[in-house]
Amino acid sequence: MIRQTTLRQTTILAAVLTATTLLAAGCGTTRSNVCGKLVPNATAQGDAAALITAGDMAWKARTEAAKIRVSIDAWNKALAIAPKDAETRIKLSRAYYFLADGYLRADDEKEAEMKATFLKGMKEAEIALALKVPQYRKDFCSEKTFAQSIATADKSAVPAMYWFATNLGKWGLEEGLTTILKYKDDIKAMIDRVETLEPTYFYHAPYRYFGVYWTKIPVFRGDAAKSKAAFQKSIDGAPQYLATKVLMAERFCTKWKDPKLFVKLLTEVANFDLNSAPELAPENAIEKKKAKELYDDADTYFSEEDLKAAGWKG
Repeated sequence: MIRQTTLRQTTILAAVLTATTLLAAGCGTTRSNVCGKLVPNATAQGDAAALITAGDMAWKARTEAAKIRVSIDAWNKALAIAPKDAETRIKLSRAYYFLADGYLRADDEKEAEMKATFLKGMKEAEIALALKVPQYRKDFCSEKTFAQSIATADKSAVPAMYWFATNLGKWGLEEGLTTILKYKDDIKAMIDRVETLEPTYFYHAPYRYFGVYWTKIPVFRGDAAKSKAAFQKSIDGAPQYLATKVLMAERFCTKWKDPKLFVKLLTEVANFDLNSAPELAPENAIEKKKAKELYDDADTYFSEEDLKAAGWKG
């Protein structure tokens, strides 16, 4: 079965804890954190370049959690030596995300670690954003809106914004929707800016986000036409990135009861040759597992009669 937390995720909106809990966790977008010392000082000496290379080598073999942890450890050591290395912080943010979403999520006993790992990914991306966009912290601390604070971000800041938004969104959804959806506008502001600056970034990521976003905005009702169009735009632009098809099946097809498209998308994922996109093989292998779980649980969302008519072989 797919984790219940995955099924209940509704869109890339972030829920918040109480202010005390957020401060204790070091959550990225609290003004007190951003307006403090966001970029740490060096705490070690050594060959940062060699450590970065070691992390890069381990990342190429990220087909198991242990290799991802090797990358994370190496890059953290490098940043202790060279804390203003924004590019390595972006790598680290992505690694934390992949470890949490691809591996820790599959183990119910590691839920706390998964949430903490998303938070770490968010923090690293926010530091990278502050390094890339010096005006970000100044504007945010002067009480401008989050959208205003990233208005000066250029294309070089796209990766930091994307991984910041993605880690923040996943962390928030794992916390649940029982508290105010405080950060939804912040996340959307970052994705809007990514779309403006580099709409094809990370396999047409902005449209993948909007596909999910429009399943619940307007709140709980959603907009089927906008969601479908966004998902399709992302798939058309990067069909080799399987996560988009899995998300569309999980979020769009189950909401608007489209078993035919559900079966089609998940069958395409199951039949995808990992060797045809070797740079994405580790990520796509995870998505194949998610797709199989969704496919096997199809009768949770649709009647068996409708599924059989759609070609389901459950």
